[in-house]
Amino acid sequence: MHTRPLIFLILSLAAAALLAACAPVSEPVPTAAPATPTAPALPEYKIVSLLPRDAIPAIFDPEFLSAADADAEYDPNELVIGVEIDGDARAYSIPYLSSREIVNDTVGGRRIAVTW
Repeated sequence: MHTRPLIFLILSLAAAALLAACAPVSEPVPTAAPATPTAPALPEYKIVSLLPRDAIPAIFDPEFLSAADADAEYDPNELVIGVEIDGDARAYSIPYLSSREIVNDTVGGRRIAVTW
């Protein structure tokens, strides 16, 4: 029988395993974190003010037309902002508000600001 070569092989494998187990462990190589998908960069916009602060004065004492005069003066399709408080109603012309933007008024005994 050839048991010597077999014993030698077993002892050789055991020694190799023992040496591998006793070998110093190297530090793991750090890896970069996976890249996080990013949104494309947005263009930078600069806010440009064409008018200085308070350049468009508010309306403080609005004057109103009667319903008959308003029917004669305005197009039936003209857009308005309508406000009704406690039976007191107002219609503010949007084309007119586009040039003034704010109306301070009292409707139904309450002070309001109408803005456009």
